Amino acid sequence: MMKLLLTMLLAAFQARLGWAISCGGCVDLDEINFDKTIVRFPYALVKFDIAFPYGDKHEAFGELSKAAHKVTDELLVATVGIKDYGELENKGLGERFKVDEKQFPGIFLFKGNLKDYLQFPAHLDVTLDNLKSFVSSNTPLYIGRDGCLKQFNDALKNYANKDSKEQLELIEKMLAEQQNLKKPQEQTNAKVYIVYMRKINEHGYVFVEEETKRLLRLKAGKVTTQKKEELQLKLNILEAFRVSKLTKGDAEKKEKAEL
Repeated sequence: MMKLLLTMLLAAFQARLGWAISCGGCVDLDEINFDKTIVRFPYALVKFDIAFPYGDKHEAFGELSKAAHKVTDELLVATVGIKDYGELENKGLGERFKVDEKQFPGIFLFKGNLKDYLQFPAHLDVTLDNLKSFVSSNTPLYIGRDGCLKQFNDALKNYANKDSKEQLELIEKMLAEQQNLKKPQEQTNAKVYIVYMRKINEHGYVFVEEETKRLLRLKAGKVTTQKKEELQLKLNILEAFRVSKLTKGDAEKKEKAEL
């Protein structure tokens, strides 16, 4: 009884002080409208959480919602608030999808129906970048990391494994693409892509590894917030050049570079 009273008081206190942070663009789902709403969208990202969520994870989910609304109408971003007191609202819904209440939030990606879904990996931190990556990796939707340009990311898949001639041809192609960009920030970001393209062409995939270490080292140092954001943007763009398997004869270049 005491636990129930404390929980209810805490929930009311959070709501009163604004601790229960709103989730811009998120749709509140419950046991009544859940099924009918999910099937109306090609994809749905749903967060099961406490009734009055707050904190970094909830903020990251809210930021994902805002980012998604800017680029697609095909993704529903929704929340389900589960109460462990009173009438236990939505508790049955959480049990249905085997949500571990000790590991809130539980985040699920539904693909047009109620049977085809994936759960956000438990070992990953719930951050904006990880949420974007989760959606982009498991759907055709693109919700890019800050600084990333879809047309560049698409064109540069497996860039590091292409031969030198193909890489040089792509550089020319993306230089032309850069001229079509209207926004100054997009122009700036495109320049970063092209610099990295040239560096990888000259030095091989070892550049990706070494530049990542360098940027992370700088970011961890005593730099301004603005500089940290700039470094993170470059790290985000650098991720576009990563390959799961290096098939190009680049191992020799790496060995030579390390000598």
